[in-house]
Amino acid sequence: MRFAAGPFTALPEGAFGLCLDPHAPNRAEAAMTLDIVDFGLPDPAALRAALDALRAAMAAEPDRVFYVGCRAGLGRTGTVLACLAAETGVPGDPVAWVRAAHDPRAVETPAQEEFARAWLRSGR
Repeated sequence: MRFAAGPFTALPEGAFGLCLDPHAPNRAEAAMTLDIVDFGLPDPAALRAALDALRAAMAAEPDRVFYVGCRAGLGRTGTVLACLAAETGVPGDPVAWVRAAHDPRAVETPAQEEFARAWLRSGR
């Protein structure tokens, strides 16, 4: 499985895209959408459904590129990536992992940091 993230406008051709930006000009190209306002947090139930569907798609098509993105590919994207990382067993702090593996500016707000760090503890 290949995974990438960033601005949704950079969605690679043929990739399975999860668009987090309700205003992305190429939103119609997304395989899935999860609308999150800029600098905001996802609805927990909607995020749960999106992550479940994303993991199922990754299992079904392990050779496909999977792409998560919002406007800049940092705050909303980083938050979702950190939640996914926590669920898939990435050791340690999921926010620190996303900042090291994706972008040091990822997960932009204190509320996003807390949401991502609490994702597994909350039983979501």
